[in-house]
Amino acid sequence: MSTNNYDFDGFTINLYVDENGDWLCHFVEMPNISAFGDTPEETLTELQTAWEMVKEDFIAKGLEILIAPRKLA
Repeated sequence: MSTNNYDFDGFTINLYVDENGDWLCHFVEMPNISAFGDTPEETLTELQTAWEMVKEDFIAKGLEILIAPRKLA
């Protein structure tokens, strides 16, 4: 599986299977932005949607979109 089809703006993703067999993922730098699904691909797609919604919310509130720490270096 490749994450090349997803754009997480340089943030690190933690993708794993829980004890119930469900796939979960979240941003390491922002663990409150997370998603779950039946497959890794579905889970990453859901996280991409969540990230886009977070960015839209930041823009609507006039806030700067967060920048991945490794992109600041």
